[in-house]
Amino acid sequence: MTTTATLFLALAGAVLAGAGAASLPAWAAAATVLLLAAALPAARWLGGSLGRPLHDIREAAEKIAAGDFSARVGPVPGDEHRQLAAALDKMAARIQDDLARLESMERMRRDFVANVSHELRTPLAAVKAYAETLVSGEPRDAATRAEFCREIEGSADRMARLVDDLLTLSALESGARSPAKEPVSVMRVAAEVVAALMPLAQRKRIVLRLDPFPDMPSVQADRGQLKQVFTNLIDNAVKYTPEAGVVRVGAAVAGREVRLSVEDTGAGIPAEHIPRIFERFYRVDKARSRELGGTGLGLAIVKHIVEAHGGAVAVESEPGRGSTFRFSLPLPA
Repeated sequence: MTTTATLFLALAGAVLAGAGAASLPAWAAAATVLLLAAALPAARWLGGSLGRPLHDIREAAEKIAAGDFSARVGPVPGDEHRQLAAALDKMAARIQDDLARLESMERMRRDFVANVSHELRTPLAAVKAYAETLVSGEPRDAATRAEFCREIEGSADRMARLVDDLLTLSALESGARSPAKEPVSVMRVAAEVVAALMPLAQRKRIVLRLDPFPDMPSVQADRGQLKQVFTNLIDNAVKYTPEAGVVRVGAAVAGREVRLSVEDTGAGIPAEHIPRIFERFYRVDKARSRELGGTGLGLAIVKHIVEAHGGAVAVESEPGRGSTFRFSLPLPA
């Protein structure tokens, strides 16, 4: 006999006994028993409809508490149950997103440490090797010893540039170097950088040209940071453009923004590298980049500075036909 049937018989017996003790008419006792018979299935259904959502919610909560943040309650009947389930699902989704973000940041930290270690290892090894040779008394001729000293100096300079770029990038990412904006003439800053890098271009017989743009409006920018953007882009263009090539710096006004470009006739960038070109330490040609003294952080610094000014940066390139790096800065309202 089921629990429901047993409960019904017990209740019916109690009603009949109570009816006899109270001298109730037989029809009243019978009516009460019939009402009980009709109410028990309804009570059983109501208990199930209330208990199932609570069971599902409790089960999901136990899974989340055990570390399974992918657990979800899903749709349940009843407004209050539905609201409780939705709140639990939302909390689990937020925890899951936070964990994914933390895991991504941890991967980036590990990659960053590995990259910095790798970038420092090569010049440190060179310094150690040359220094040990000099200490041993070799080589004996003055010219070779002087060459070894220049190699040590070059490796030290490379490490110093890497440390400087790391400090700059760290300050930009943490917000410690927010732009100190003031009215700045973009063309004047570009002209200063072109003049500073002209000797480097001339040594390679590269034509370095700044296209004039009369009446170019000023922008609200950090002059030092804007100068660094131009320096990084033009220096890269000159370094990666072969002898007798051309590097052009251009500017235009479109709507409420200034658009700047640095175009070269270098080797170009294969399409598969373009989406990652602004990542820290990412290089298309790792060996050649180190040979030219690059730290692998210049374009990442450019991206952070431009975006901190409310602008955007992009690159267009085709192997064998050069590259064009573009960035935009908003004009004052």
